[in-house]
Amino acid sequence: MNKKTLLILAPGYEELEAIAVADMLRRAGIEVVIAGTVPGPVPSDRNIKIVPDAELDEVAGQAFDLIVLPGGIPGTENLAKDPRVIALLQNQLESGGYIGAICAAPAILDRLGISSGRTITCHPACQASVKNSQLSQDRVVQDGQFITSQCAGTALEFGLRLVELLAGKNKMEEVNAGVRAAIL
Repeated sequence: MNKKTLLILAPGYEELEAIAVADMLRRAGIEVVIAGTVPGPVPSDRNIKIVPDAELDEVAGQAFDLIVLPGGIPGTENLAKDPRVIALLQNQLESGGYIGAICAAPAILDRLGISSGRTITCHPACQASVKNSQLSQDRVVQDGQFITSQCAGTALEFGLRLVELLAGKNKMEEVNAGVRAAIL
């Protein structure tokens, strides 16, 4: 399989959206590199600190099949104002790779013009800010290279959809059976 995912943490991320997605992907045997935008443990919105596998600068030149942005405020704002994150996302699009975003992160992709013209979903509180993308009310949406999801409550479903995208339906069903999510 040899699929590789980058999950980017910025201070203020939503911890459930980060951990659930990384967990689902790793259960499927997909390599997940968790990279922090700051050195050391990265604090979540509720001050849960995760020690990333690497700092963002260490992985910036690597190729990834998927880049995942968890939501959370101020985490998504910290992602949006980091030029390294923006460059990684633009390179990901140009190389044909996938971008996954959940909660407030899809609205940030819209605001930055990265998802312009695509159909996305996001947290209901962020929907009014979506101006450049088509908005869906579905829990998880894929439009081309973009896979988006609404909130912490859809994190397992989002993670399983990413597993299906990278490893196929059989692997997704195997992971789903293992966690007994039975949501797809």
